[in-house]
Amino acid sequence: MTRLLHHGGHLALLGLGGPSAEEPLDVGVITFAALLVAAVVVSLLVRRLPVPYVTALAIAGAALGTIGSQLRPHVTSSLILFIVLPGLLFESAFTLDWGRLRRDLVPVVLLATAGVAVTMAVIALLGHEWLGLGIPLAILLGAAVAPTDPVAVVAVFRRLGVPRRLATLVEAESLLNDGTGVVAFGIALAAVTGGGLGVGDAVLSFVRLAGGGIALGFAIGVVLSRLTRRIDDQQVELTYTAIGAYGTYVLADALQVSGILAVVAAAIVLGNYGRSHGMSERTRAAVDVVWGYAAFLLNSLIFLLIGLSEPIPDILRNLGPVMAAAAITLVARAASVYLLLPAGSRRRALPWRWRHLVVWSGMRGAVAIALILSLPSGVPGIAQVRTLVYGVVLVTIVVQGGTVAPLARWLLAPAHRDGGRGADPPQAGAARPPDGAPSVR
Repeated sequence: MTRLLHHGGHLALLGLGGPSAEEPLDVGVITFAALLVAAVVVSLLVRRLPVPYVTALAIAGAALGTIGSQLRPHVTSSLILFIVLPGLLFESAFTLDWGRLRRDLVPVVLLATAGVAVTMAVIALLGHEWLGLGIPLAILLGAAVAPTDPVAVVAVFRRLGVPRRLATLVEAESLLNDGTGVVAFGIALAAVTGGGLGVGDAVLSFVRLAGGGIALGFAIGVVLSRLTRRIDDQQVELTYTAIGAYGTYVLADALQVSGILAVVAAAIVLGNYGRSHGMSERTRAAVDVVWGYAAFLLNSLIFLLIGLSEPIPDILRNLGPVMAAAAITLVARAASVYLLLPAGSRRRALPWRWRHLVVWSGMRGAVAIALILSLPSGVPGIAQVRTLVYGVVLVTIVVQGGTVAPLARWLLAPAHRDGGRGADPPQAGAARPPDGAPSVR
């Protein structure tokens, strides 16, 4: 699937260096070390500020990139899709409780499939009418920002103590709609650049890519889970989990099915079947520590890189259209949530306050950046779409990410006082961040 999104790009260390020159290794190492120092400084400062860690990272990165353009790294779609996302997706899906997910599987699947389609359609329509984009560019804009980003959502929600059912719904939807969103973007890109694609062909392509990814991930998850039962060795079993994350993604890409959905499926199987049936308590603790730190490290690096890569001057010159695009994205998110959640959760209806929070938590991040970086250069209007996507990502991370915590406290407080109308208790002890990780407020 990701081959549709790559046009001769290469994978450079940390995305540094342009395609015409190779950066020395020491430059990459120095930059990596500098990013780690920046992440530590931000994590210490954010403890004294009412700002979520990931939001502070993006702001710090944007500030550093504005101060000196030489500090801005060359972020590639390959870096995000092959290095960052598999690890983050695996760690997040590995901790999902299948029992809880199964109870809300219908609304999750609806939001991750029909919800992505509704969001794309609304953004494309309003982008054409309000922003004056041509139909092909409006479709690409809608496809790029349709999926919400688990990198942004999970980093905030895990530390808020929100009810478990709400956290599972938002996290699972984000994981799945990243996969379906990337598939939809690839189909939209092929349709726009290839001269058209019939509805029937588009549906078949979606089913093949998404279904193939899920089937492949499930099979790999089962195989790795059974292998863990045959051995009691922390290092080997940790290596199995790394294979489940990165090996699954690479194999899915080679087979041209959805790598994101394959990783999510493999992680859910490993986290629910392999973890309980094949891993000792000692191994489970080691897996939690290693992948918890890996998620903290990848989150820190990607949000700094997102901030550093933001074309702030271009965004400021197009501030009106950027804010309009962000508003359109929020309207599209609201349309999909308020339209589909009631239909998907009739037996266990979600409180309206929860639905408001689901809308507001629909931030955009690394996936949107990766998709827009994959677009071929030289196409008329692509530069404008790139600026709009970068702007939407920055606005959602800063505005929605910066306010989701107080909004959650306000919206959920009445639910906790009256028992939440059947809501699950807060996930106070679930999925703790590793020692030293900042608390997101």
